[in-house]
Amino acid sequence: MYESLIQSIDSLQKSKYGKGNKRRLSYVLGALHQAKSIFPAETSIKEISFRNIPFDEQIPKILEEFIDSFEKQCLQRGNNTARNYSLFSIILLKIIKTMDEGKKRGLVSAHALNILDKMFAKYPAKYSKQAIHDPMGIIFAITELALDVQKNLGKEYEFDQSILDKIAPFMQRYYLEYDLPVKKILQELSDMPKSRMVVEIGQRHQQIIQNFLQHSIVMLPLESKVKKAKDLLEKITKEENDTIALEYYNTLKLSYGNSEIYPRISQVAKELNSDKRFASSILEEVSRL
Repeated sequence: MYESLIQSIDSLQKSKYGKGNKRRLSYVLGALHQAKSIFPAETSIKEISFRNIPFDEQIPKILEEFIDSFEKQCLQRGNNTARNYSLFSIILLKIIKTMDEGKKRGLVSAHALNILDKMFAKYPAKYSKQAIHDPMGIIFAITELALDVQKNLGKEYEFDQSILDKIAPFMQRYYLEYDLPVKKILQELSDMPKSRMVVEIGQRHQQIIQNFLQHSIVMLPLESKVKKAKDLLEKITKEENDTIALEYYNTLKLSYGNSEIYPRISQVAKELNSDKRFASSILEEVSRL
């Protein structure tokens, strides 16, 4: 299936039916070659006909064939690792970005997110607790697809529960291990390999990452949230730099998605004090929750 798709695109590119799309098809072919490690060798090749497909429908057709190949040749065989999901979703994104901007591309990006949602529900991604780049690749692709929907359809993409639930353990790890998890994740996204895509990670990515974290933190046990809140409040009281203290406070506010934590962290704030004016104002505000 995958190798059939590769050969079919190569044939399309050389035929009159690919005229006007040759440069785009060359880029798509290069992207698909990067996904070769996901797929097993095929004993027979059956070429896919693009004869009667309009130029503007060729990329969506390629996407559907690629998605079908990934599910049947990878996921259905139990190879639903985070690494495979990461590579697949990034290549999916690369191919979508070859389309002209506009409503059609926004709809294709939204469709890709819906497909990933269904895949995660049916074939949960498997990754070790030590894995960093693999799940981060999934986060990157999902975030970029959501931003593409927003840009081309003029509205924010509303994530389905299964996507949020599947990335929650990864987001929880960052929240519990780092005092500034949003900044850390954004830095990881900036530094990670993106299959030769040039993407500037900025404010729009930050908002989505914050939303992912807020959803994930709600699912943590209450005691874990209280312990993290206490650690952050103690750091705020000792921090000399007001800007850093504010960043700690912004991290703390990510846990405000569930009101059950309010009385607990309010009590913690009442038991702390600081000789720093800015830190004292934060303690006072938290104590009133």
